[in-house]
Amino acid sequence: MKKVKLAFQKLIFTLLVSCATEPVEMPRGAYEEGVLVINEGAFGANDGEIFHYETESGEMESSIFEKANARPFAGLIQNMRSFGANRYLVANTGKVEIVRSDDFVSVGAVNEGLINSRSLLATDGKLFISDWGAYDENWNNPESFIAVVNGLEGGSVSKKIAISSRPEGMTFLGDRILVACQQEQLISVINPENETVEKTVSVSGTPFYFFNYANRTYLYANDAENVYAHRLDPVTFEVEETQTFGVVNSIYNGNFAFTGSGELVVISNQADEDVVVKLSLGTGTVSEARFYSGKNFYGLGYDEATQTLFIGEHAGWQGNGSVLRINSAGALIDQLPAGRGPSGFYFP
Repeated sequence: MKKVKLAFQKLIFTLLVSCATEPVEMPRGAYEEGVLVINEGAFGANDGEIFHYETESGEMESSIFEKANARPFAGLIQNMRSFGANRYLVANTGKVEIVRSDDFVSVGAVNEGLINSRSLLATDGKLFISDWGAYDENWNNPESFIAVVNGLEGGSVSKKIAISSRPEGMTFLGDRILVACQQEQLISVINPENETVEKTVSVSGTPFYFFNYANRTYLYANDAENVYAHRLDPVTFEVEETQTFGVVNSIYNGNFAFTGSGELVVISNQADEDVVVKLSLGTGTVSEARFYSGKNFYGLGYDEATQTLFIGEHAGWQGNGSVLRINSAGALIDQLPAGRGPSGFYFP
């Protein structure tokens, strides 16, 4: 009897240790799989929304923010960022909506103190939000700023850090925040602890967004004749190398996609068509000058798992747009319904 009891105790101990040490795979939420489509919305209508593409069924679900919260988003969505368990929907109509990643139910917002918000970072219990500020009589933005919010679930703006005009994309590099400032073509370096700008770095072209490749941080920029990929020094934040690609009229909103094999995918707005161009960071050359072409291209995204390119098509802003899925050979897979101005894609 004692042996049976001892064996039973060992079994219970083994089960307890196993449950305590082996990771338990929790089921993911409905919106933590598939593809999230950012529909910017039309100016004046403020009808930006997020759609969800379910990869296995091939179905596109519309307006998931409105469905989850029983109210429309009511803004123009400029960007979506993910930090922790939350996603942050940044509207250039001056607000940030904060939702849970798994079900898109709202957990907070920043509704006051913003004017023309563009992107966002979260760190150490604070939000940093880039904002162009108001336009002056010449359509410039001389009072741009980075808004600081004490709380990862929103609240009021506690401070506005004055910054070079038209701050756009943001990223962390080491313990500093880098901000792409468009109008003066430079990077601003912010110390998030004391909330001050420490230095600025001039770059070629109009800077938009940062991306990572081969464990290094790059900045994407363009002008009427070229696309630039600036590799940044992780200590000084200076540009240590620039690759210049001859691409005319790359899309004005700075949207691009990046593949795991080191290719930048951009849109060239040409005379009577839009052309998708592939650029190789490995060789520094245009790898495919005409990967795919069409009209009204606005957004790009790349699904590494299926090697599928997603193109947002805005239909001339005459109603809702669509999403084109393109395979690795440059052939159309299908065309899916979208909202107004599909501008970006997020692959959880």
